[in-house]
Amino acid sequence: MTTPTAFLRIDDRLIHGQVIVSWLPEIKPDRLLVVNDRISEDIMRQELMALSVPPEVDLQFFSTTEIAAAAVSDKSFILVSSPKDAWECLQKGIAPRRFNVGGMHSRDDKEEIFEALHVSDDDRRYFELILEAGMDPVFQPTPQNEPMPLGDIL
Repeated sequence: MTTPTAFLRIDDRLIHGQVIVSWLPEIKPDRLLVVNDRISEDIMRQELMALSVPPEVDLQFFSTTEIAAAAVSDKSFILVSSPKDAWECLQKGIAPRRFNVGGMHSRDDKEEIFEALHVSDDDRRYFELILEAGMDPVFQPTPQNEPMPLGDIL
């Protein structure tokens, strides 16, 4: 069984200014779900992230094994830090109506394929799985940027 959700975004910074100032008003979610194994176990980082989320948005944290389609509504905004985490959400039956790729920043094991979009071999492998599954993610750092089909960039 799949559960539709409004928005899934890959952004390695998770909750930060662009998400709060640009994406939350654009999506108008009823809940913001952060799906990340490290953050799900780090209460201090959760508390820091919660400081910037408006009180009318229900903020929840899940590991990739804990997330379930039952936790998602059709107005949910799911935020993950990697293509692997996004793939795990899809495998749990979560079906985003909009699939967004935001910033994936430079690291030693990553290659820049577009401004603010750096991918490792592992990232590429999961992006290919996502595309093969029929998803159409777009690279769009902010709502003001023109969306670019990820398949065209890879």
